[in-house]
Amino acid sequence: MKKSAIFGIFLIFIVLLLIEGCIGGVSPPSTSITGSISGIVTEKGTGTPLSDVSISVDGTPNTTTLSDGSYTITGLTPGFHTLKFEKIGYKTETANVNVVAGTNTPQAAELENTQKTAKILISDDTYITTNSGEVNGAKTQLVFGVAREGYESRILIYFNPSLYLPSNAEIISAKLKLYKSNALGGTSLSAYIYPLMEVWDENYATWFVKINFFPWFKNGGTYDENQLLASTDIPTAGLFDWEEIDITKAFEYWKTHDNYGLIIIPKANTYTVEMFISKDEFSNGYAPYIDVQYYTP
Repeated sequence: MKKSAIFGIFLIFIVLLLIEGCIGGVSPPSTSITGSISGIVTEKGTGTPLSDVSISVDGTPNTTTLSDGSYTITGLTPGFHTLKFEKIGYKTETANVNVVAGTNTPQAAELENTQKTAKILISDDTYITTNSGEVNGAKTQLVFGVAREGYESRILIYFNPSLYLPSNAEIISAKLKLYKSNALGGTSLSAYIYPLMEVWDENYATWFVKINFFPWFKNGGTYDENQLLASTDIPTAGLFDWEEIDITKAFEYWKTHDNYGLIIIPKANTYTVEMFISKDEFSNGYAPYIDVQYYTP
């Protein structure tokens, strides 16, 4: 066979190997190198690190910040990407970031705090006692507790959020504040809060009656037993101080239900009674109120 023919066959063989991309078992280098972005998100003006900030990349949710405000996003293709930083109660921020292959691009963010606070005053409060027709709406103390098995005093409260909040307010948190003035018996009381389902008047409300001569549908206050809005243990220690109960869920409930106020029901294994200042003791500044944090979209 002529040398030229042999050389031609060898050349074809080499070309076929190149087409397969494998000479000597070595693959061609990959070109799919990615980059990353990392940084810290803080509150504008204070520099406080913000946790649980949601971060999306090009409109797709990706990650959230850690407790120190830090975040890292990996596996990004080279080029420009739009990051969006979102947290309830803060102004949303965006950033257009250029990712370089094989490197990390730093990108910090500052979010403006748009949260506001409001102090909502209680307009009606009273307590009702098992099988008692006594009206307690004008008393300066709210009695709450268990005197014996099957015999208890429940607190009723009503307030109108629309008098204090804009119509588009989104509630972040709501805390009922009660000032404890006395306590007897055991070490603590369990308090369970439910939404009331009927209109009532503190000047008439008793265990049996909601308004003058009009009975409750159910003795002891008609409430939605399937909607436990809050529960907490209130110690008998710590007199002359504020007790705080988170009632944020009540505002969510009232988005789809009428607001008739709240009932607080006690539970204890032994005789335990606590007393709180009512709205009628307005002169000393210890009347109950709701401390609300909210924002407006």
